[in-house]
Amino acid sequence: MLTPLELDIMKAVWQKPSSSVKDVQAAIRPHRKLAYTTVMTLLHRLFQKGFLTRKLKARAHLYEAAVPYTEVRDSEVIRLIDNFFAGSRDGLMDFLGGAAPNGHTERHVNLPNPDLDETLL
Repeated sequence: MLTPLELDIMKAVWQKPSSSVKDVQAAIRPHRKLAYTTVMTLLHRLFQKGFLTRKLKARAHLYEAAVPYTEVRDSEVIRLIDNFFAGSRDGLMDFLGGAAPNGHTERHVNLPNPDLDETLL
C-alpha cells in the first residue's frame, strides 16, 4: 500500500525509468513543492519497501520501478473492493453504474471531503 505522496513519486519513476532524485523532484514539482532531501528520503523508503531498485552512477542513485504500475493499481482496487464493498466486485460495478442498493438509479453519497483524489476510479 502506497501513500498518496509515494504514489506520486512512483508515477514519476514509471514515466521515466532510471530517474535521479532531481528528475523525480522536477516531475512532481507542479503538484508538490518538496525539498530535494524529502524526495531523496521517500525514494530511499520506497527502495527499502521493495517498490524501487537503485544503482549508483557516478555520485547519484538512479531509481527504477521494481513493481509494475498494473500490479500496484490492481492491488489498490482489490483493497478498495474489500474495504468498501465487502469483497464484492459486483457491488463496485453497481456503485460505478449508479445503481443504488434499493434499485433506484439516482444515488446521493455524503462524503466527508468532496475533493477526494479519484485516481483509481
